Amino acid sequence: MLHILGGVALAYAAGTGLLTNASLVARGMVRAARAAAGGDLREAGVEALAAVVAPVALSCSAVATLVTEVVGGASDLAGEALDGSVPLADRCAA
Repeated sequence: MLHILGGVALAYAAGTGLLTNASLVARGMVRAARAAAGGDLREAGVEALAAVVAPVALSCSAVATLVTEVVGGASDLAGEALDGSVPLADRCAA
């Protein structure tokens, strides 16, 4: 039962990520088409390139935020021990 729920959760997460990235690319391509229709081919190229790069930038931003949160949490947990304000137990010979 747990394997089925795990598979459903993974499929849901992958589906939402795919939908988000597809909508980002589609929005950029629509902007590129609008710029090309207006005769501004340079702006159309910039928009098309941005549409392809947007999912990568979003993923990098999410990973950077996750790493920042993990490092911040670890720093909060270990902060007192690193400061030396918490006395450590004496070592005993075994």
